[in-house]
Amino acid sequence: MIAGLFLSTAKATTVIPPTFEEMADRADLVFVGKVVGSRAEWRSVGTDRVIFTLVEFETAEVLKGNAGVSVTLQFLGGTVGGVTLEVSDVPRFNTGDRAFLFVEGNGVQFCPLVGVFHGRFGVRRDEKSGRDIVVTHDGKALRDVAEIGAGEGGEFGGQRRRLSIPAERGPMSVEDFKERIRSHLARNPRQP
Repeated sequence: MIAGLFLSTAKATTVIPPTFEEMADRADLVFVGKVVGSRAEWRSVGTDRVIFTLVEFETAEVLKGNAGVSVTLQFLGGTVGGVTLEVSDVPRFNTGDRAFLFVEGNGVQFCPLVGVFHGRFGVRRDEKSGRDIVVTHDGKALRDVAEIGAGEGGEFGGQRRRLSIPAERGPMSVEDFKERIRSHLARNPRQP
């Protein structure tokens, strides 16, 4: 029964975009890391055999929860031999990718990120400023944490609506994003 529910969840993913606050509160672990490797393997889930991809991250900084020098996240899907299991909306990672990850239920859920792909924020070098900036799951520069969830019908001020951030506000730096996470967690020390 559990395997059937697990697999049916993976077939059709509908995700309500979480807000920044919801992501930070729900996460068991929030960290900044770099992908150092991945491997796919067959696993038994109930009476079914499915493919999982294990992605190993070198942790640069842990902002919530506990982690060692590396973290391995388990995602449903991947390729083993000539067999591929594709799962809609589950993010894919490449060696060298840098990201902030909001982790929830690693090893329990089909995707261990809060809000599936929403729980991943990439880090890339901004060509204009030369500094590292934060980008959303679709590669857009993040300018304010209020954009998270709100621009996609997320909750803002108790209502679901679009949010407009002034265009002159530049991309959010990695350090600014870390500070916003720390600040929120200090004001809201609830643990999942």
